Amino acid sequence: MTLPGRIAQTLLNLAKQPDAMTHPDGMQIKITRQEIGQIVGCSRETVGRILKMLEDQNLISAHGKTIVVYGTR
Repeated sequence: MTLPGRIAQTLLNLAKQPDAMTHPDGMQIKITRQEIGQIVGCSRETVGRILKMLEDQNLISAHGKTIVVYGTR
């Protein structure tokens, strides 16, 4: 699986966890870019670029440690 695919899959998995919060547009999770990088095996800078790409595709919204994964309720 490609790195963007692994990050997207990780976000979807985290959105299904009990500590994810409901949001009008989907599920909200709190995780740092560094933590995502440790999960998928890349740098936090790379995670930031891929999160921006996913944001540009209107799949997520990322602000600081808060990420909303759209359409996951």
